[in-house]
Amino acid sequence: MTEQFSGSTSLIEQDPVTFEVVRNALYAICSEMKSVIMRTSFSPLLSLSADLSCALLDSRGNVIAQGVDIPVHLGAARFTALAVLKLFPADTWQPGDGVLTNDPYSGGTHLPDMSLMTPVFDSDTLTGFALSRIHWPDVGGSARGSSSVSDEIIKEGLRIPPVRIIEAGNLRQDILSMILANVRVPSDRRGDFHAALAGHTRAEERTSDLSMRFGGDVVRSVMRESQIYSHRLTAERLRALPDADVSHCEALDGDGVDPVARPRIAVRITKTGDRLKFDFTGSDPCAKGPVNASLPVTSSAVFYTVLAFIGGDIAPNSGVYEGVEIVAPEGTIINAAYPAPVVAANTETANRLVDILMAALAQAYPEKVAGGACGSACVYTLGGYDPERHRFFVHYETIGGGMGATRGADGTSGLRVHMGNTMNLPIEAMEASLPVRFHAYQIVEESRGDGAMRGGGGVRKTVEMLADGVEASVLGERTISPAHGVSGGGTGGLARFTLHGADGIERTLPAKSGPHRLDKGDTLEMVTAGGGGWGQPQKIGDNE
Repeated sequence: MTEQFSGSTSLIEQDPVTFEVVRNALYAICSEMKSVIMRTSFSPLLSLSADLSCALLDSRGNVIAQGVDIPVHLGAARFTALAVLKLFPADTWQPGDGVLTNDPYSGGTHLPDMSLMTPVFDSDTLTGFALSRIHWPDVGGSARGSSSVSDEIIKEGLRIPPVRIIEAGNLRQDILSMILANVRVPSDRRGDFHAALAGHTRAEERTSDLSMRFGGDVVRSVMRESQIYSHRLTAERLRALPDADVSHCEALDGDGVDPVARPRIAVRITKTGDRLKFDFTGSDPCAKGPVNASLPVTSSAVFYTVLAFIGGDIAPNSGVYEGVEIVAPEGTIINAAYPAPVVAANTETANRLVDILMAALAQAYPEKVAGGACGSACVYTLGGYDPERHRFFVHYETIGGGMGATRGADGTSGLRVHMGNTMNLPIEAMEASLPVRFHAYQIVEESRGDGAMRGGGGVRKTVEMLADGVEASVLGERTISPAHGVSGGGTGGLARFTLHGADGIERTLPAKSGPHRLDKGDTLEMVTAGGGGWGQPQKIGDNE
């Protein structure tokens, strides 16, 4: 056990009631921080879909509490904090400072995820930090929506290494202006940035109130001991399971650039006592297209899988992952090296990665894991000029799919599974603000994997363009590789993406494609994959 997780849990032993009150208050602060950002943001992606995450960190950058938010955001939070603290050491911060970054090669995930980190003080003592990660619908680049197919990260948008954008409460307008000059619809992005500031202000106020009520030393003790507590619970769960050594390898459905590429991810998982080792040696080198995952994204998928595997009821913080070792060779698809493009890793590679890890664990612990899921966030972006509303627009949306079945339940249909936790975007709100009309939004029942427990169904969503010159892109998965079943369960149905031209011509799109020009009357149809089943399907007469 490392030094930061050693020592006695004196507060838990001496005053467990105060420990629980303060610990739960820290998680509540994260939830309130998110609520403020949603209520004040400009983008429907944030205000309605909640594509954002919030966390509190200690002064070393360890996560001590987080919201019920986006796993791919939160698992990377400590990487972001360490990258920021490397440039701006803890002893250089003062009240009112703020650092902004979106750099996947410096602790970030992908370019649309803007991370803001601000300090929390108790008088003159640094207690820790608040961190938010919000998805901007556009950060520039070669395609509207900044989520399309490209062959280098430079084309994906504006890359921002950690930069101090707020100094002692004073916003650096020159830096913000530079950023907004490189994005589409800058007025909306300015609003989203100020929404993040409002959320951080609330987090700082609530944490300060907590320190005034219980004392800063108590709050800092809870931050430290809550990690110890989660670590001990995790270790106990792992020790109760038999040791195992399992391997699995799968290929993605292409990279969007090389028409014949099927990048492979290989993993060997070794469980020994209270430790888990994930070794990705043997995974393919970086792909030409944007499916390459930065190490924080790969680690997020591993951390999420660990939490789910041990039961999902242990309070998530950095202590949970103390016994997890990740071996990820640099320059491969699961530890991308500059200038490899990465935008689809958050949404596609990370989700497929979870299924790959689950498939490996199913070899030793089938009763503890679910069948394969839709393996995708199914991102589609639209952008152009709206002649009716006389403004430029960008639209970014994710679509749910089928969840894998478990030993005790059917998989849920139409859900953002695993690495995403965004909510449904109401079609009424989109039709009221964009030049589009939706013709279908329904569960695809026939995509559910068979089994004693059936997988969840995918979703069909069809949208017609009401303006000319709309630029559209699609990032998806499982058009080739169906979701696997567990313990004899069947595979889920495949995804498909089709462009129906106003001239009657249909064109099947690959899993990752764009940008495409769509004109008035053209329709984009997206069908997401179904989840795999669990257990052998029951036959007629089995229960007679």
